[in-house]
Amino acid sequence: LMVGTGRGAQMGLLIKGPEILESTRRVDTIVMDKTGTVTAGVMSVTDVHAADGFDRDNVLAKAAAVESASEHPIARAIARAGAEAGTLPEVTDFANTAGQGVTGTVDGAVVTVGRPAGDLPADLHQAFAAAQEQGGTPVIVRIDGADAGVITVRDTVKPTSAEAVAGLKALGLTPWLLTGDNAGAARVVAAEVGIDPAHVIAEVMPEDKVAQIERLQNEGRTVAMVGDGVNDAAALARADLGLAMGAGTDVAIEASDITLMNDDLRSAVDAIRLSRRTLGTIKGNLFWAFAYNVALIPVAAIGLLNPMLAGVAMAFSSVFVVSNSLRLRRFTSTHDATTHDESTPDKTGSIS
Repeated sequence: LMVGTGRGAQMGLLIKGPEILESTRRVDTIVMDKTGTVTAGVMSVTDVHAADGFDRDNVLAKAAAVESASEHPIARAIARAGAEAGTLPEVTDFANTAGQGVTGTVDGAVVTVGRPAGDLPADLHQAFAAAQEQGGTPVIVRIDGADAGVITVRDTVKPTSAEAVAGLKALGLTPWLLTGDNAGAARVVAAEVGIDPAHVIAEVMPEDKVAQIERLQNEGRTVAMVGDGVNDAAALARADLGLAMGAGTDVAIEASDITLMNDDLRSAVDAIRLSRRTLGTIKGNLFWAFAYNVALIPVAAIGLLNPMLAGVAMAFSSVFVVSNSLRLRRFTSTHDATTHDESTPDKTGSIS
């Protein structure tokens, strides 16, 4: 345990306890949050479509002002785009509803940015649908209760995610993608990283992520969960094995069993490989420690072996156990990354 967890710490993998090792052996399904885990979580605005009677720049400015009070990746992308276009107006009465969006008062108008609330006007519906088909994430801007525009943001898949998914499959795990984002964007990401479209769960409210984990468990699966946001914490705690990205929130890290001290999904592969290797070494040590004694003590007891030699054999079994354990120090990653302590990333939440 000391050598295995010590080697993990050198690689940026923090294993919280010995019982975690048994969990990694039994896991057969791994559920991954999309934003910030499979994707970079650094979004950018790709389109702003204003409804008839509304000015495009005004829609972006008001939406950006409200979103500037939020830390979600989508909010930061919209706030950044608005700031680049001009000075943002002041926002008051800010409120954030998990999984729905944000609301605030800007220049005397109540502005809401989030999911659609009912049927959209034809032009906005068309813009919303087109954004989803192209893998973007559209949000609706409402001003004083009227649908004013659609802002489309897009995230990029991490360059290492496809390799990580392939590595998880090689370990015998079935990968699933879980997100609060729309189904179109989720399918595009799944296709890029090699996840079966049938294993995509999209448009999930934050509080429903736990229910999805429980559903998979009720189907007889042993489930691991990888996430990074505040809204992943309950699912991480409910899963048989929780892995939190080190670039995520403190609450997600606290709820997890293993912390990956970087934002590289391939570290999840390393964590499971190292845990399984450590557990295998423990079992090997137990077998040989018992084998030496079970085989030689009866022989010595009936006088066929000098007790001194039996003592030497017992000592040798201890030497073997320590030496065999130290082999874990040579455990290496499946990729080129070594340590990940160059910098401390920002900790941000995610609803996706």
